[in-house]
Amino acid sequence: MKNTLSALAILITLILGSCAKSNDTNTPVVSLPKTYTEDIRSSALNSLTTYNLTYDGNYKLLSMVSVPEPSAMKFIFQYPTPLTATMDMYTDNTLSIHENIWLNAASWADSTFQYNDTQDTTTEKYTYDANNLLLKVKYYDYHTTGTSLTKTTTYTYDAYGNAATQTDNPGGTYTFTYYNTANTSSIGNSFIPGSKNLVRSTTLDNGGPLITAMHYYSFDTNSRLTKDSITTTGTDLVVVKSYTY
Repeated sequence: MKNTLSALAILITLILGSCAKSNDTNTPVVSLPKTYTEDIRSSALNSLTTYNLTYDGNYKLLSMVSVPEPSAMKFIFQYPTPLTATMDMYTDNTLSIHENIWLNAASWADSTFQYNDTQDTTTEKYTYDANNLLLKVKYYDYHTTGTSLTKTTTYTYDAYGNAATQTDNPGGTYTFTYYNTANTSSIGNSFIPGSKNLVRSTTLDNGGPLITAMHYYSFDTNSRLTKDSITTTGTDLVVVKSYTY
């Protein structure tokens, strides 16, 4: 059984979500979250997980460790060179996934190579335009006899550089709307350009009933994001993402 999950997907799903900040090394970082909590509730799932986050002196994410210890889930990041990174995911202190990430000259993900504890191997290739907007991601299964394309994701953008649509083939199309609020959240290097504004809604059209997720944000007195509350129509799923500094 496959147990593959991109390091980039992990960051987007678990931490960044719709709050990924552009990896601009010229932008000073005032503070980074020390903890991240994800509370997921539905008729089929109830999950509450808190991660402690650590960084290096260049504001790059080093670790996400679920609490309390001993950790059930742990992500460790290393940066061997300015244009490479690695991610190791541990489940119950056993290595489950290792991923190598190669970056382009703008420090965005160019390609990845991943293998897991069930001997599945996958690769990804990222394509950008001249403005470093992510245009396409191709996902491959890797075999000794060759590679096979399993999915292609393409993006379109609005006039402000925010993703307007994300189309997964196979899969469906996500359509995004945004608040007129700058996205200043950050957890260090995310490897993928983030939205310029905070996402207001995400609607999924996969051929069935539309599913829409609405985001409601809270901030502290220093204008730092403290909570992203997500409610959905078309499902009973509720997600609350919380940050402490």
